[in-house]
Amino acid sequence: MTLLPPLNALRAFESVARTGAFTAAGAELGVTSAAVSQQVRNLETYWGKKLFIRQGNRLALSEAGLAAYPAAALAMNTLADLSESMSETRHLSSLVLSVPHSVAETWLPSRLQAIQAGSGIDEATPLRLQIRIEDDPVEFTRGSAHMRIFYGHGLYREYRVETLFHDHLIAVASPDFIAQNGSAMQHIADHHLVHTVWGPNYATSPNWTDHLPSDRAIDVAAGLRVSASSTALAFSRSGYGAALVPALMAGEDIACGRLIRLDAPESRMPYPYSIAFPYALQNRPDVQQTLSALSGVDP
Repeated sequence: MTLLPPLNALRAFESVARTGAFTAAGAELGVTSAAVSQQVRNLETYWGKKLFIRQGNRLALSEAGLAAYPAAALAMNTLADLSESMSETRHLSSLVLSVPHSVAETWLPSRLQAIQAGSGIDEATPLRLQIRIEDDPVEFTRGSAHMRIFYGHGLYREYRVETLFHDHLIAVASPDFIAQNGSAMQHIADHHLVHTVWGPNYATSPNWTDHLPSDRAIDVAAGLRVSASSTALAFSRSGYGAALVPALMAGEDIACGRLIRLDAPESRMPYPYSIAFPYALQNRPDVQQTLSALSGVDP
């Protein structure tokens, strides 16, 4: 059998490579930076390779380090997943559900009611759920997220990914705004359009061009630009202007009369909302309960 590298040294290397500093790795591992440095030197001696180079005050991976890091990270994640799946105490701990800001502020709370309604694995072990709002990408180990809801990217291909639903984009505005400007999109001025730009992690964002007459040129600079659909909803709800948002996110506002759909076509969003989690967690009762409730979302 091929000899394995020293586990503590491999762990130290992975932590330094990920955090970018011996000090940060030491804080994560609960040891001094000098101890981390010694472990990395042990691994360099074991492999006969230089794993890091210094560029001024900056620590960078060498060519050998760049080659080793992906496999080292995968090994650490696999061991963490194994520990999680084999530990009975972790099975009874809080389930951390990581979500984007817009999801947490719109349709997720109503779905959490469904999760809690039948959440108990048994009376002695009710589901303990923790919601963590953060941007992609997220980690699934070292006390981080257990499950992640996301849209429109492939950052979690190495994990189990389940499709939740496909949503549609709709145009909405407040009743007061519609009373003053009408509900026909061709009559709404460019400076009353709220543009949502989700950022570099997404291939597409809601695009007003698809919802306005083809002969109308839009001055994007005249409107308001925001980075989240929940923010677009908030400005539209306040009467600022018209927003182009996922239908499920606007559902409660429309039902309560805070927003009204404008006279514009809807379009299917190009990607589904999905949820990712490590394969090692797929048989956890709380993971299955959460997945079942979220899969019941009806856009």
